[in-house]
Amino acid sequence: MQLRTVPAREGLSWVKLGFVWLFRQPWSAMMMMGSYILVVGLFSMLPVLGGLVPLLVVQIATVGFLLASRKIARGEAVWPTVLLTGLRESRSRVRALLALGVLYAAAVVGVLAVASLMDGGALLRLLLFGAMPAQALVKSGVLRDAALLATLSYIPVSMAFWFAPPLVSWHGMGPWQALFTSFVICLRNVRAFMLYSMQWFVLFATIPLLVVTLAQVVGASAEVATLLSFPVALMLFLAFILSFYGSVQSLLPDSEPSPVALRGRPPQAPN
Repeated sequence: MQLRTVPAREGLSWVKLGFVWLFRQPWSAMMMMGSYILVVGLFSMLPVLGGLVPLLVVQIATVGFLLASRKIARGEAVWPTVLLTGLRESRSRVRALLALGVLYAAAVVGVLAVASLMDGGALLRLLLFGAMPAQALVKSGVLRDAALLATLSYIPVSMAFWFAPPLVSWHGMGPWQALFTSFVICLRNVRAFMLYSMQWFVLFATIPLLVVTLAQVVGASAEVATLLSFPVALMLFLAFILSFYGSVQSLLPDSEPSPVALRGRPPQAPN
């Protein structure tokens, strides 16, 4: 497997590719995301563990998102079942993806635990269990500071897990090797990822706000203006998801889905 180091400006090209692919097949992208939200939403209704379900399944879903993005980039048809691609791998790779899910859930809980040192666990309860924080915490700025601390603590976690799913599913690495390799790739290309992250931050911070402002200028109420910004934010999020495949295509140029994932799981040999 070839690991690349690219110029910083490459990060901007990933953002551009996200929009190019979105406009190529917008309905396929929306169907892909809608299917994921529906399935995760149903599992999230489970008592106690519901809040952890998205963290546990996101690594398997990422493999499906990558294959769906690959199909969209190539102009091929996309069906909701593509999200189950990770489960069609060999048993060893499925186990590795499930292990990644457990490690990711533990890492996120660890990040929120660090933030709990500042806010007493309010952010953790909000994100995992939907418990609204006390107004005093919000007004005092403690929750904001805890969220900032959690964001900074999450950066190395994101670096370790960014490429881990395709490294496990498409390259056959074990969970720990995939996490280490992903972290090294991101570290070697930190300037490209900084530009990539800054570009998305600017887009998410300005475009929905611009839509709200323009809607109010032409006479729309605040409620209607906010409602109009939702589809714009959704389009931005879909482009972001597709741009993730752009980074994989750029930094892991020899990454391709395994034949097993594309065809389905082969019959297992009898014991």
